[in-house]
Amino acid sequence: MTRRNFILAAAAAPCFRIALPLLTRPRRALKFAVITDLHYGLAPDAHARFETFVEAVKARKGLDFAMQMGDFCYGVPEAAPCVELWHSINLPRLNVLGNHDMDKCDKDHAMAVTGMKSRYSSTKIGDYRFIILDLNHFKKEGKLVSYVNGNYFTDNATHNWADPEQLAWLASELATSAEPVILISHQPLGFAEPGQAVPPEQKQVLDVIVEAKKKNPKGAVVLCMFGHLHVDRLEYYEGIPFYCVNSASYFWSSGMHAYTKPLFAFMTLTEDGHLEVAGVSGEFVKPPPKGSDSVVGRSASLSARNLSLVEAGSTGRERRPTLEPETRNIVH
Repeated sequence: MTRRNFILAAAAAPCFRIALPLLTRPRRALKFAVITDLHYGLAPDAHARFETFVEAVKARKGLDFAMQMGDFCYGVPEAAPCVELWHSINLPRLNVLGNHDMDKCDKDHAMAVTGMKSRYSSTKIGDYRFIILDLNHFKKEGKLVSYVNGNYFTDNATHNWADPEQLAWLASELATSAEPVILISHQPLGFAEPGQAVPPEQKQVLDVIVEAKKKNPKGAVVLCMFGHLHVDRLEYYEGIPFYCVNSASYFWSSGMHAYTKPLFAFMTLTEDGHLEVAGVSGEFVKPPPKGSDSVVGRSASLSARNLSLVEAGSTGRERRPTLEPETRNIVH
């Protein structure tokens, strides 16, 4: 498939709908482009994949913003072509810190590369508030350590923690938000291994979300999105959809297993309170190992779905069809 044909196909791609537990309906639809886990500097064809995304964004009419959800590029001079492409998009751009963004630098440098003003932030766009988190900390021997220069590649540690200062800030933001909240991170929230409870680093964030909803239902979190896992997966926790957007480039299992197409999505938060996702149906260049067959959500696509969430607090239901601003930034 040529790049032009891919862009045209992406523009006409089918979508799935996630019903959001909104108390009030938005006054207008909100449209945006999403990409995550490009891994520029690691995935050998990341530049071509990102070119396809940028061209598709520029060809798409009526977008309100574009967002990359982490593991975007190494903070090195060789990443300049990727950063220039990103900045060529004439839309507001939201950035999220991913763990690999700090493989060769510290957080301040990684933020400067993409133009982030803060490692976590709260931004009102349309009738929603987008809250971006920084879960790039590991805990070892009881000490919380921020990611820098690949230091999280360490044994006997747990990963993907928020720091206490950020958790207190999140609680305050949710307590005072006048808009429903879309919570964005790089690492997953609301996900657990089959038959197990969510891990403690996730639970501390989820507890803040659940408690804040009791105090301020109007500003409740209605959707969480993230990347990191390189899978296409959606789960529910306390009635909230937690959606993992697949990597633009590859699935990882004892090595890199590339997708035949660059994966990204055009999303719409509709006036009737749904999330519509127009994704991409692809294949693996070479099949991943059989040992990864049990990985939940393993796919070379951003698949089409039809999901319904009737009320906050429900477990959610899913049917699988045929495929097809004002800103309040806190500087840290």
